Amino acid sequence: MFKRSLILGLVAGLFAGIAAVIYQKVYAGALGYDFATIVKPLNIFAATLIGGIIAALGYWLIVGLWLKEKGEIIFNLLLAIASFATILGAFAYKLPLDVEMPELFPGLTVPMHFFPALAWFTFKPLFFKPVQK
Repeated sequence: MFKRSLILGLVAGLFAGIAAVIYQKVYAGALGYDFATIVKPLNIFAATLIGGIIAALGYWLIVGLWLKEKGEIIFNLLLAIASFATILGAFAYKLPLDVEMPELFPGLTVPMHFFPALAWFTFKPLFFKPVQK
């Protein structure tokens, strides 16, 4: 279970990173302002991969070792809460004073915080069969 969880976390992190970079390009194109010097694509990939690995470890611990039967719902709830909690960093981030249109920054970064969870939920059925009752 650990190996499948880890591979799922890496796949989810990779696809979340790809989606986030695409979103960054679309956002910049639509609004005419690019925050790429602040939110670098490499940092996006690193953050989503780290998020995927943390999710994999959490899933393995909660579902595989500790709470087996009720672990799935607990993990999903914790992943959703963690996704919401991480957006606080986007609002608290201090932009350089020379940044034009700082009010657009949360619109770029906040949705990206949900991409790892969405990727996890999307790819999970490929790695783990649903629990049958």
